[in-house]
Amino acid sequence: MFDASTPSLFIERTEVLRGPQGTLYGRNSVGGSMNIISKRPTTDYTGEVRLTAGNYDYGRADAMVSGPIAPGLRFLLGGSMEVRDKGFIKNIGPGGDAADSKRYLIEAQIEADLGEHTTARLRYTKFDWDDGYGVGNTLANGISPLDTTSLTGVGTSALYYNTAYAYTGTNPAVRNPYRIDQNASPYGSLDDHHRVHLDVTSDLGWAKLKYLAGYQQYDYNTSTDSDRTPRRGPQNITLPDLDGPGPLTPFTALNVSTDARTFYREKQSWLSNELNLSSESDGPFNWIVGLYQYYQEYDQPQGIRVVGDPSIFNPIGLTGAPSAPNPRGAFLFVNGHLETNSYAAFAQTDWKFAPHWTLTTGIRYTYDKKTGTDSARYVARSPAITAALAAAGIPATVGQGLAVDITALQVCGGATITSCAATAATADLRPDPAGGLMRDLSGDWDAVTGTVALQWEPDPDTHLYARYSRGYKSGGWIGSNGLSPDPFADPEYVNSYEIGAKKNIGRRFQANIAGYYTDYNGFQAPLTAPLGTITATQFLNLDATIWGVEVEAQWVPIDQLNLGVSYAYLNTELDSGCCFVDTTDPLAKQPGAKPAGTLGGFVTQSVEGDWLPISPRNKVTAYATYTWDLSRGTLTATGSYTYTGKTQTTIFANPTYTSPSFQTADFRLMWRGEAKKYTIIGFVKNAFDETGYTSSTGTPPSAAGVQRTVTLIFPRTYGVELQY
Repeated sequence: MFDASTPSLFIERTEVLRGPQGTLYGRNSVGGSMNIISKRPTTDYTGEVRLTAGNYDYGRADAMVSGPIAPGLRFLLGGSMEVRDKGFIKNIGPGGDAADSKRYLIEAQIEADLGEHTTARLRYTKFDWDDGYGVGNTLANGISPLDTTSLTGVGTSALYYNTAYAYTGTNPAVRNPYRIDQNASPYGSLDDHHRVHLDVTSDLGWAKLKYLAGYQQYDYNTSTDSDRTPRRGPQNITLPDLDGPGPLTPFTALNVSTDARTFYREKQSWLSNELNLSSESDGPFNWIVGLYQYYQEYDQPQGIRVVGDPSIFNPIGLTGAPSAPNPRGAFLFVNGHLETNSYAAFAQTDWKFAPHWTLTTGIRYTYDKKTGTDSARYVARSPAITAALAAAGIPATVGQGLAVDITALQVCGGATITSCAATAATADLRPDPAGGLMRDLSGDWDAVTGTVALQWEPDPDTHLYARYSRGYKSGGWIGSNGLSPDPFADPEYVNSYEIGAKKNIGRRFQANIAGYYTDYNGFQAPLTAPLGTITATQFLNLDATIWGVEVEAQWVPIDQLNLGVSYAYLNTELDSGCCFVDTTDPLAKQPGAKPAGTLGGFVTQSVEGDWLPISPRNKVTAYATYTWDLSRGTLTATGSYTYTGKTQTTIFANPTYTSPSFQTADFRLMWRGEAKKYTIIGFVKNAFDETGYTSSTGTPPSAAGVQRTVTLIFPRTYGVELQY
């Protein structure tokens, strides 16, 4: 059980298993696994302190001490504090910077020898965050000109007046994506986090018995400035006659908010238990068998709220009766509750059936069951609502100040929940006591997966292998999907084939090459789809093919110099997929569009032949390290370079979703004292301050075009680290 934010001081090593994994340990994984091995208490007293200072007013302190308490009893205590007072995205408005950070960690371990052959370890970790990051701990920013002329927003924001309407400023991110001008400070907080891990290992002589248990929980909250302007107070908007001969007269909408904010909460906990038995033989046949259990529970409320508009807090229903109070002031609110139970049994064998030859076989059975609820509430205040109220006999002077709960209309097409019974896709909906509608969701799936591999080592310097693996990802649904009519996804299956070779030439050169082919059946792809006048999310199950080549080489021409390079080519292609609406290109006019038909006034597209999301076709990494051996220690200089090719964020080949290629360079100078008790490191990352995007998304088009949001790489950072 590992959090990606665990400092390196607490990590012993990292093991990466390629391809589908599930026959060796842990939970089933369709794309391989990363096993992070934490440091354990030591039998001798040890300790280490690391202090780092850098630009953006960055400071970090990590400390750990470990040693014996009594014979057969050991401890480890550690902590970490990280502070970045200046955010990577500078806010020139009244709000705070984005991507500043304050993070804290404490860890305690105790390990005991329970007799001669059994060892038990208990580990506790606690994180606490108070950051300026948005959802997903990413560096995201909107880089398009603001739409200041449309009366309403777009997508899910179409429920309310355009909170940037009549704004006279500009978006500084158009010129510099690391700038914002906003009144609300982005934030992301991690609270109530606790992680407990227990492992017990017993040497039975003929085999090793291991029990692993883990529990983790947290409450994560984040918010961003949705309107992306520095305005705070409400405004009045005067509108002309919008319906000609209709009942609507010119009116002024009072107290319209200019301050919209996203909110997202993830309250999650999970528990796992694993029991495995592995052979302890030096003979030609080795094996491992195991049982695994996993339980997860989470709630994921999120939406968009407005500040300063009293009407949104007390909406009425479409029949005119008062609706449930809206304490968040949210015009969009969605929530998903999920409980997952997963059980598995697995086994793997390694058989050296002949000199230099090893056959690996593995099998796994997995059963997954999921239950949960899905809810949504749509509250609208807009010119269209005022017009509809006028048609019902409510004067515009009154109707302009009313917000209406239109959930039933948006999802089912009628004024009340009785309209939901008309179609099978919405017949299971029921009123949510907090307002809006909700439904129950459930499903269970099972699969048999496995692997078979053949390895040949004709000499100690040569290793060749071929491997087949079958992977599985359970079915499910997108939580907080907005009551999409088809939220479910079928299971995803993967057939993976790989061949590779590793070769050492003398003591100074090593080369690795691997080629792979992966066949996806039912690849689970998320899709933003039209839902009435707004958008919602759903899953697609598509077939896809991936193939590629990876080449690595390390060369040590002299003892002091170490050179390395790696290249990865990745070809991904959707083999099926039609007919879907790209909500950022609803008429399929952008380059790369493949029109296939029409649906509800939109032009659908085929995605056959398009790339899989977040799959750069080319990636190159190179590094060089040189070490000077001096009388009082060693000085090591390292430089590295990375090139990442362009990627698509969604299944559509739309330029809005394209992240261009980018390249970065890092440099590091390290001094290590002769007794290796202290180390001083100077570093610079992204040395040439390149701008790169790891993802790119967009809204439906408005008067100002598509509003594009990108996830940025970190700008240039530099600093000094002391280790003792």
